[in-house]
Amino acid sequence: METYRSSRKTVNGGGLPGRSSGGRLRKAPIVVLVACAVLAAVVAMDYWSNLGKIYNGVSVAGANVGGKSVGEAEAIVEERLSQRIGEIQLSGPRDFTFGTQQLGVSYDVAATVDRAYNVGRGGNVFERLTSRLQAAYGSAEVAPKVGYDPERVDAVVEAVARRVDRQPREASIAVEGTEVVVGESREGYGLNVPATAAGIRAAVEGVTGEAEMVGETVEPSVKTPAAEAAAAEARDVVSGEVSLSAGEEGWTLTPAEIGGALDFAPKGGEIDVALNRERLRAAVSEPLEALTVEPREAGYELNGTNVVVTASRTGRAVDEDTFFAELEAGLFEGRREYEIPVVTDEPELTTARAEELKPTDLLGKYRTDYEIVEDDGQRVENLKIASKAVNGMFIAPGETFSMNENVAGLDYNATKVIIDGRETLADGGGLCQVTSTLYMAANYAGLDVTERHPHYAQLPYIRPGLDATVWFGDENGAGALDMKFENTSDGYLLIREYVADDGYIYAEVYGKPSNTKVEMNSKPTYMGADYSKWNTYQKITKDGEVTYDGLLHKDVYNPLIDEKGKTIPPPEVPVPAVRQ
Repeated sequence: METYRSSRKTVNGGGLPGRSSGGRLRKAPIVVLVACAVLAAVVAMDYWSNLGKIYNGVSVAGANVGGKSVGEAEAIVEERLSQRIGEIQLSGPRDFTFGTQQLGVSYDVAATVDRAYNVGRGGNVFERLTSRLQAAYGSAEVAPKVGYDPERVDAVVEAVARRVDRQPREASIAVEGTEVVVGESREGYGLNVPATAAGIRAAVEGVTGEAEMVGETVEPSVKTPAAEAAAAEARDVVSGEVSLSAGEEGWTLTPAEIGGALDFAPKGGEIDVALNRERLRAAVSEPLEALTVEPREAGYELNGTNVVVTASRTGRAVDEDTFFAELEAGLFEGRREYEIPVVTDEPELTTARAEELKPTDLLGKYRTDYEIVEDDGQRVENLKIASKAVNGMFIAPGETFSMNENVAGLDYNATKVIIDGRETLADGGGLCQVTSTLYMAANYAGLDVTERHPHYAQLPYIRPGLDATVWFGDENGAGALDMKFENTSDGYLLIREYVADDGYIYAEVYGKPSNTKVEMNSKPTYMGADYSKWNTYQKITKDGEVTYDGLLHKDVYNPLIDEKGKTIPPPEVPVPAVRQ
C-alpha cells in the first residue's frame, strides 16, 4: 500500500503558510521588560524629583501638605491641629466648650508629618503605587496622631450631666383662695454619659472639634392638658357658696372653704379631684359643733344612806357618713343646698334603766376588829384613808373591781406592816385589813373573786383562810398582789366601807336582790410551831337550791416575827370567829 503526504505544511493549527509564530512569542518578554524599565525610570525620576518632600495630593486634617518639606509640613500641621482641636464644642440642650487641657488632648506633629511623608514611600511596590496614585488624585488624607485622657473625658461629661440632667416636672393644681392655679408640666432630660464621651473622643480623633450630646427626654406622667381638665372640674366645684341647713338653723360654706377641702391626686396620667373628708369636716366644724349635744349617762349618788339616780339626757349628732357622702357627690354635680342629717344619740344608761339596775339590797357584809392591833393612831388613820377610797363606789354589771387601782398612791402614814413574816415600819399599814374585810363582804354577796392572795403569817384581826393581802409591787409594778372581784349580778353594786367608833371596820356590798345565801368558814388541818395549814369552805344557796358546797381554797401560814425579832408561832396567834 502506498502512503501519500500532503505537500502543504501546517503550523499552530493552520496559520498562514510560510510564516512562523515563534517570533511573536519572543517579542512579548521584551515589551514587558521595556515597560518595566520605563516605569522604573519614571518611579526613580519621581522619587528623585520629590526627594525630601511630601508627595503632592497629601493632606492632614484638610490641610494640603503636598510638595512641602518636612519642616514646612510640620508648621502647617501644627497650625491646623491647633485650630481644629484647640477646643471641643459640645452642643445639645446647652452648649459647652472644653479646652484640650481639660480633656487631656495631645497631638504629635512630627509623627503626623512622618505619616504624610511615607505616603507613596512605605510598603511594597503595589502599596506604594496605590498610595502614590491616591496622592496624585488629591485623595490621600493622613489621620493625625492624636491622644487624650479617657478619665478626664469621662469626668468632664459627668460634670455636664450634673448640669443638664433634670427630672421631669409633673403638672399640678393648687387652690389659692378661690383661684385654681395650674402648674405646667416640663420634660426632663437624661444625658447618656458613655455615648456622649464616645462622641467627644471621636471629635478628638477625627480632629473635628465638634461633638453632640447623646441623651433622651423624659416625659412627665401628668402633663399640662390633664391638669387643665382637672382644674376646670375644680373651678366648677368652687364656683359659688353652699347653703347648709338643719331645721330652722342655717350656715354658709364659702368657695374658699370648699377649695381648701379639695384633694388632687395623679391617677393613670390624669389628675383625680376629690374632697378630703378631714379638711371638709374642719370646714363645716361650726354646724357640726352647733348640732352636736353629748348624751348624759344616768348615774348614782349617795344621799346619806339612800341611792339616788341622776337623770340621763338624750343627745344629738350629725350623721357624718351620710352628710359627707352627699357633699362629696353633690358638689361635683353642681348642687348648692344641703340639709344636714341629724340623729338622736341615746346614752347607754338611761334614767329608766338606771332605776331598774339600782342597788337597793344589802347582799353581803363583814367586819373586822381593828383595836386588836396595837396602834398609836396612825394605823387607824390609814384604815380611814383606804376605806374612803372605795366607799361609795358603783360597779356596773360585768365590771371587775381592783383594790390596787383604787387605793394605790394615796398619802398613807408609816405604821407597822408585815413583810415576809416580819413586823416593820412602812407606809400603808392597815391596807390589808381594809382589803380582807371587803374580800369577805364580796364573798358573802355571792360575787366571783378573780384574784386573792393569803398573808405570809396568821393575823389576829381575821380568821386564817378568810384574809386577802395586797402589795403594789416594785417601782415598775412588777410582782404586785391584788384583790379583784367581778360584778356577776344583774344590777349595779354599791360598795360601802367605813371605820366605826366601836372598834370595827365594816364592809358592805349592795345590789339588786339575788336570793342568794353564802356561808363560809375555815378550819386548821395542821397547827404547829413551824407553820399552820387551813382549809376554807364555802356553801352557796340560790333560790333555795344549793349550787356549791365544798372547799374554796387551802392556805399555809408561817410563824410571825415581831419588830423585836421574837418568833410568834401560829398556835400563839389569836384566831377570831367569823364575823358577818
